[in-house]
Amino acid sequence: MDTGQPVPESVSVVLGCGGRSLQVIHTDLKGYFQFTLGAGAQSNAVYSADSNVSMSTAGNGMQMPDMGARGLGTSQNVLAGCEVRVSIPGYQPLSKLIVDHPDITGIDVGTLHLARVAGVMGSSISVTSLQVPGGARKEFEKGDNDARHNHLDSATQHLEKAVAQYDKYAAAWNALGNVYSANHQVEKSQQAFEKAITADPHYIPPYLSLANQELQDHDYLLAVETAGKALELDPSIGPANFIQAIGNFNLHRLDAADKSAQTTEKGPHTDMEDLHALHAEILMQKQDYPDAAAQMRAYLKEFPKGRFADQMKDELRQIEASAANSDSKPDPAQLPIAP
Repeated sequence: MDTGQPVPESVSVVLGCGGRSLQVIHTDLKGYFQFTLGAGAQSNAVYSADSNVSMSTAGNGMQMPDMGARGLGTSQNVLAGCEVRVSIPGYQPLSKLIVDHPDITGIDVGTLHLARVAGVMGSSISVTSLQVPGGARKEFEKGDNDARHNHLDSATQHLEKAVAQYDKYAAAWNALGNVYSANHQVEKSQQAFEKAITADPHYIPPYLSLANQELQDHDYLLAVETAGKALELDPSIGPANFIQAIGNFNLHRLDAADKSAQTTEKGPHTDMEDLHALHAEILMQKQDYPDAAAQMRAYLKEFPKGRFADQMKDELRQIEASAANSDSKPDPAQLPIAP
């Protein structure tokens, strides 16, 4: 951090090549991270909302270049032109171009320094995490590690101990809320997210966690409102705009949904696989067929085997066919878009 301290919370780090995210992992609670090359897709990304890839499906199906028997000690740098990226609300985006050749120990990208964005109130790193007593922090570290390995019962125990020792531990409350949510304990998860917000009103992750929970519960009005509170803290948060696009679409507020989708597309969004499909359906509902077709083509270009690929192809064929017959109009079918 710009204070000279390592990040006190886990943040997402992306390995990207050619505009695509190949792997998404998280740092440990001392700021260290390591990608494993040649091991296929790798991801420990979670919906903790700590970064602009928190809605991501990156790492689920992407393959790293096969290092094969050559290992890392090759003279050919298969990662030339790739970069390591960190993009978290409240801080300036970081990117580190990979130019070094790998050796037997790998590639050391050095230390990445986070700097706050001037004038932005919100942050994805809570000030309360800088004031945590040692015992509470150790419980948080254990709970965080258990949650990443899907040991939810032990994660719950450690995180509950962390907040019992330090009630203002916003990051621990947010992590506990995510574990409760994974265990389908909706009421407890909402209470934990609200505790995190009370502990640190400028801490962005619990707003996004809560908004995601509200989307899953089909409480679209609350989801839009909660995401709006995150955007008040930092208007550049892509996932918050995406949540508002989904919520407003399901509330049949098509103009608002269109605006939110456009805003999301202006920032990094290659990890939001459903974005172009959602925007296409918004425009179909508005009977803006040319722009809807453009969104469908963008989706199929980026995700030719995506979960909505067949539907996009069918609707695109309808639009193209209707161009020859002005009396016929495509039949828009609402997508089951969910976080």
